[in-house]
Amino acid sequence: MSDTAPVERRLLRDVVYNRLYDGILDGTLEPGETLLDEKLTAWLGVSRTPIREALMKLADIGLVEMAPNRYTRVAPIDLKAIDEAIYTTGLLHEYAARAFVPSLDNAAVARLDKAQKQVKKSAKARDLPALGHAFNDFFLELARAGGNDVLVSVSEGLSPQLLRYISVWKTPFGIDDLPGALAGVVAAAKERDGATAGDLVKALYAGTLTQFLDDYRRNDADIAQAPVF
Repeated sequence: MSDTAPVERRLLRDVVYNRLYDGILDGTLEPGETLLDEKLTAWLGVSRTPIREALMKLADIGLVEMAPNRYTRVAPIDLKAIDEAIYTTGLLHEYAARAFVPSLDNAAVARLDKAQKQVKKSAKARDLPALGHAFNDFFLELARAGGNDVLVSVSEGLSPQLLRYISVWKTPFGIDDLPGALAGVVAAAKERDGATAGDLVKALYAGTLTQFLDDYRRNDADIAQAPVF
């Protein structure tokens, strides 16, 4: 019985973390919004402890800013962080496609196909938060298939900034083209063609980065000078 309470607290913290994480990414909690303990406890129906634990974890991944005795707030949208996340994630996912696709088993290909269909469904519905999660799940599935724990961990760490981009932009990735692009990756995976899969992923992320910069009519140097939106 002495081991029960810590497990329950850990699970509760994770539930609170997921609610706050989703709330930030879907815009329920807006960039710069102050996060008050009493309002969060009323909203989530939990005590202060799991909320503070979840907020600290969110601060570690850049979605929350905490200044002791001053404020706890949703982090502003950081263009530099998004810029870097798109570029770096593109490199990681291109590598995963080239390295892992040739040796995928049938079960992994089926999971990729299922994830691609969820992307198509979310894009058709114009549900950007759902689209972000589906897109992220597709590439995390590919990363996990390779058994490279470091690559998976780094990809997961970059996910929040990438998901913020998808959630707040009107036409991230070119929504209408995204399902077709991922369907091409799945088709290459079925043929175990890592070179083609890698080329498709590279083109997808290159176009995304170009669009991101064009949306703001800025370049990398401009973003470095004024990164927060």
